[in-house]
Amino acid sequence: MSAVLLVAPVPITTHRTGPAIRYWELARVLSAGQKVSMLAPNVDHPTHPQFSVCACAEDELDSLLAAHQVIVVQGPGLQRHPRLAQALAAGQHYLVVDLYDPITLEQLEIDKVVTTSAVPLRGRWLNVEYTALLNEQIRLGDFFLCATERQRDYWLGALAALGRVNQDTYDRSDLRRLIDVVPFGLPAPGRPPVSWPPLPEQPQQDTRPVLKGVLPGIAPGDRVILWGGGLWEWLDPLTPIRAMAQVRIADPTARLVFFESARFQPPIAGQVRQLAADMGLLGREVVFAEWLRPEQWSNCLLEADVGLSFHPASIETHFAFRTRLIDYIGAGLPIVTAAGDVLSEQVAACGLGYVVEPGDAEALAAALIALLAEPDARRSRQAAFHQVAEQYRWERVAAPLVRYCREPWRAGDVESNVYQHWQQVERDRLVSEAAGAWRRVAEIETQHQDVAAERDRVCQQADDLARRLQHSETQFQAAMNGRVMRLMSGMQRAMSRWQRRSPTAGQGAGEES
Repeated sequence: MSAVLLVAPVPITTHRTGPAIRYWELARVLSAGQKVSMLAPNVDHPTHPQFSVCACAEDELDSLLAAHQVIVVQGPGLQRHPRLAQALAAGQHYLVVDLYDPITLEQLEIDKVVTTSAVPLRGRWLNVEYTALLNEQIRLGDFFLCATERQRDYWLGALAALGRVNQDTYDRSDLRRLIDVVPFGLPAPGRPPVSWPPLPEQPQQDTRPVLKGVLPGIAPGDRVILWGGGLWEWLDPLTPIRAMAQVRIADPTARLVFFESARFQPPIAGQVRQLAADMGLLGREVVFAEWLRPEQWSNCLLEADVGLSFHPASIETHFAFRTRLIDYIGAGLPIVTAAGDVLSEQVAACGLGYVVEPGDAEALAAALIALLAEPDARRSRQAAFHQVAEQYRWERVAAPLVRYCREPWRAGDVESNVYQHWQQVERDRLVSEAAGAWRRVAEIETQHQDVAAERDRVCQQADDLARRLQHSETQFQAAMNGRVMRLMSGMQRAMSRWQRRSPTAGQGAGEES
């Protein structure tokens, strides 16, 4: 049986991120039947009793590669470790490419909320870099993963465009031997969503509240509408802010909760805060809080009253698979979401909550008000949530990857025309690296422009303050001068009146002289 090396696309740390959880759980499921290792990009990673986790330098990869036959990558794995691509060229390893995140579609939305002149150039280089990165992996892979059947259609088009759908890869069926569906999953009942590390001696889960009566601005009896994930440019957190203006009238206890990370704040996060402040909702009906610890997340999902996810009508939405909705499903948390993606269709079909049209603040407010008004929204949907959640257990969704890793096969066209094949791969790698370099140049230029703009703004503010101070001093001096003159004149008038009225004023003056 082959040994499997999973190359984690992001650091494996105590910070809860979707890609990290995905690779942690895939490693756990695979390790039930074979040797599994995870290559992490960071040295401060947790450990697991069922599989090994390591971080090694590039010149130390040979021994790791020699002990494994199947390599699983997602994102910049090959670019971060050129030795992996060199090992694949030797033909001694099988490559599984995880395409569950259509990153080039997300990237289209990133630049929409930034206005600096260098950003369009940065966005173009980012698109070239990601496209070349994906092309390299699509040319090299033996087996591919994606999140949904809709995504599978999208990636089959990409595979066909690069010549990977041909007589040698065709399996006389539906090409499941080339690409299959492995979505994001859920832990088995009774297991927390993720633990770092999940050791056998892990203490019993703490059930104390983490939201109500704990977060500033949220009382024990308030109703929590949870935005259960990051504030990303390809989502729409602004329409929910507008909807809360109506929700608070119908239910004054409703609180919309966003979590934010101190490590990274996308530009849209500032827009969300500003809109909430402008509408008089910030800190009251709209609450921002720091990310919870991973072991608190399941309590958060159980404590909330509504799970909210909202997005615009876009091509990214059409192919998206929102992992936050999977979290809501696993916790049995009633959902309100926008239409357009595959999970929103499942929410509507299975009665897990309400689905409204993207961008419609009034419809969103009506859905939130209706769900909050239900006497027992969670319990009434318990059976439906359980049925859907069972479809997404990690052991079930990872089955295509488990089957491949136990008996891996090469894509039929990998060994045909090898020289030309690797020439194309090398070109893709060089294009990706060059685009990455130009993207970083554009980012540096943007930072310099931002610094220069901030310097000019501060200088202008200082000049304005200096002018205001000078004007204020002039007014003050004029006022003081006028006040002294008025005071002296008044004293003279008072003295004259006193002299005229006093019968002894003249005598006293003469005696003293």
